[in-house]
Amino acid sequence: MRTFTRTRSLRTLAAALVAAGALSLTACSGEGSGVGEAKDAGPATAVSQASQKEKAKPAEESTKEDGGNTAGTSGSSGASAQGSSGSDSGTASAGGTTSGGGTAKSSAGAAAGGAEAGQGAKKGPVDTACTASNSKVQVSSVSRPINHLLITLTNTSGATCNAYYAPYVGFDGDQAATQRIEESKPQAVVTLAPGEHAYASVALGGDGDHARTSRKVTVSMPGRDDAGTVGGTATLKAPGGKVYLDDNAAVSYWQNEMSDALTW
Repeated sequence: MRTFTRTRSLRTLAAALVAAGALSLTACSGEGSGVGEAKDAGPATAVSQASQKEKAKPAEESTKEDGGNTAGTSGSSGASAQGSSGSDSGTASAGGTTSGGGTAKSSAGAAAGGAEAGQGAKKGPVDTACTASNSKVQVSSVSRPINHLLITLTNTSGATCNAYYAPYVGFDGDQAATQRIEESKPQAVVTLAPGEHAYASVALGGDGDHARTSRKVTVSMPGRDDAGTVGGTATLKAPGGKVYLDDNAAVSYWQNEMSDALTW
């Protein structure tokens, strides 16, 4: 009886132990599948996210770095382009002025110099007076205006000369040069390059005192200071053999144009 009771007690104890073990296993299994897994999953997910972040970070940083490099490259390219543009611009402005522009300026300067040289030959600041020695003097009659003579002065020298003031004109028997028409004075002295002409008209009068006939006409030129004749005198035959004049006869200043001379 004792043996059976002991055996039953042992079986009951064993069953209780088995049941306790089963409950323990169930609890452990619940912890492993529930909280334990959540705890494990949490760090694993965190690690995984961290890993992904770490992986993404270099990629991002790489992208940023690449972007930065790209931006830097773009910036460098931009700066380079800008620098190049600026350099080109500098070359265009400074270099253009120095080399290109200098060449242009040199060409322009040469052209301007040539123009000035030609102009200098024509209207340069010369002091040489046109005279009967370095120029040819001609006298002719004109139909309009009536009672007028035209004096033409041609520079026959190889240098520029100035036709100063008005010519000194004389007729047979005159004691003094014919008076000047002061209103005909031009704004600037008439400058003649070789081969160019200047003109002056002589109004012979017609209603003045001491009417007379002259067969010769003398022409001489004043110098820069208008202190007397320079370069000799040209003695010419009167157009048509003789001319009629009186004390009202007067001569105009030298003009560049024939028409300007004949208005006086």
